Amino acid sequence: MATELIADQVVTAIKVPEGMAINPILDWAPVIGIPVWIYITVILILFFLYVNLKWILQIKRLAPVKGWAESMKKMTQEDVQVWVISRVKRLTIECMTIKDNVLSSHDPLNIGMWYVSSPMGVISVGGMPAVVVSEDFDRNRDFVTEIALCHNLDQFNTNLEWLKEQADKRYKEWLEKIKLTGTEVSQEYIESKKPKIMKPIESFGQYDNYGRACLYNMNPEQLMMPSYSIFDPHKFRKYFPVGNTSMFYGGEMITEARDMNIDRREKGFWEVHAFLIMAGTIGMIALVVAAFFPMGV
Repeated sequence: MATELIADQVVTAIKVPEGMAINPILDWAPVIGIPVWIYITVILILFFLYVNLKWILQIKRLAPVKGWAESMKKMTQEDVQVWVISRVKRLTIECMTIKDNVLSSHDPLNIGMWYVSSPMGVISVGGMPAVVVSEDFDRNRDFVTEIALCHNLDQFNTNLEWLKEQADKRYKEWLEKIKLTGTEVSQEYIESKKPKIMKPIESFGQYDNYGRACLYNMNPEQLMMPSYSIFDPHKFRKYFPVGNTSMFYGGEMITEARDMNIDRREKGFWEVHAFLIMAGTIGMIALVVAAFFPMGV
């Protein structure tokens, strides 16, 4: 009697070893035997790296304002948050000491100081008041005032010839009115009303001599300014008084403070070290006595 051989069915699907199976869906390996859960894991890892790298880059961009949170931690009653603009337009936020309206750094090696002369220059960021200063000026900065002055001074310099013509026209009309009315006016008064030669305003000296008076005559109520303007810290630099930097002001303050202490006599060597020398001598004598005259049996 012949024996009939029957072949078992061949299973072509990849079988996950027992104990390593997750579920039929995640263990499905449609491509080169790699299960689906490996693809999902790689995608999640890449997403995690993408989110962290994105936040790291954003935090690096916000590095200049990192001092806002740090100054909040260090703030005391005698401190104030200060926004410092460097000569190369770099912005840093620091915590400084303020006494008698004078700002000074906590670092004794930094001799830069600023005088808070304008209360309108105080800003508020995140509910925290702060003062804006720059290295090239020894006073606090006022954004609105600087924008208004720069705008009006630029308008004055641009329209200077037209302003001269208008001033001469008003002066001649005033003279004609006096002649028609027969008003008696002294020659000195007439000369005082005569328009003066106007020049461009390009420095602090020119602004102080005649620029401020020109702007006041043109805008007696208030200075006009654009509704939208980007603040440029360097644009107002030409109107700063020459030599008034924060380092120069700090050096002057330190020199004056030293001059006030000049009457205090410095202690000599013996005044400073006499007690220490005396204590050391007594200790040496006590050791010698203890060595030659031991106590006890």
